[in-house]
Amino acid sequence: MDARVEGVNRIRHHPTCDEVLHALTGVAEHLEVLWERSREVSAAPLSVSQLRAMFVLERAEPMNLRSLGEALSSSPPSVSRLCDRLQAAGFLDRSTSATNRREVELRLSERGRGYLRELRARRKERLREVIESMPSAARKALFDGLTSFHEAVSELEPRGEADGKHDSQSA
Repeated sequence: MDARVEGVNRIRHHPTCDEVLHALTGVAEHLEVLWERSREVSAAPLSVSQLRAMFVLERAEPMNLRSLGEALSSSPPSVSRLCDRLQAAGFLDRSTSATNRREVELRLSERGRGYLRELRARRKERLREVIESMPSAARKALFDGLTSFHEAVSELEPRGEADGKHDSQSA
C-alpha cells in the first residue's frame, strides 16, 4: 500500500528547509540574471545601489539625505554622492524643505519614475515568458508558495520594508 503508481495518488515529498533554501537560492540567482538583463536595455543603466535608492524614494518621498542613508544603511557622504549621480542622470530632484530651510528634500523626477515604470515592464515581460511556459498546476503552486513567503517576510521585517508600494510594483 505504500507503493503508489506515479501520477496517481502520488506521495508528496515534503522538502527540508535546506532543500527549499537550495531551490530558493537558485531561483534568486536566475532572477538576478533576468533583472540585470532588464537593466542593460536602458540607455542609462543604474548600479544596484542607485536602483535601490530609487525604490526607497518612490515609497517614502519626500525624504532627506539622513533618512535615505538610514534606509540604505549607508553613510551620509556615500548617499550624497549616490544622489549626485542620480540627479546628474535626471532621475532625482532636490529642493529645500518647506519646514526646515537647512534640509534638502529628495524626490524622484518624472524621468526617474518613467525609468522605474519601463524597468518593471521589461522585468514583467521576461518573467511572463517563464511563467507562461509553466503548467497551470505549477503556476498555482508557485503563487501559493510566493504568497506564503511574502507573508512570512512581512511578519519578520520591520514595517515598511516588506510591504507598501514596492511589493506590488517591484517586478
